[in-house]
Amino acid sequence: MDWDKLRIFHSVADVGSLTHAGDVLHLSQSAVSRQIRALEEKLNVTLFHRHARGLI
Repeated sequence: MDWDKLRIFHSVADVGSLTHAGDVLHLSQSAVSRQIRALEEKLNVTLFHRHARGLI
């Protein structure tokens, strides 16, 4: 398991936004999104439902 991906997942879950998690972690939104997508693919599960107003 990749601890960086878990750290990013925790931050996204905490703030509810890929963009805000990126700000907290000093990463771009696209980098956060790629890491979450990679974790979802590795686990074969959707971790967040993406909507225009944020994540669920």
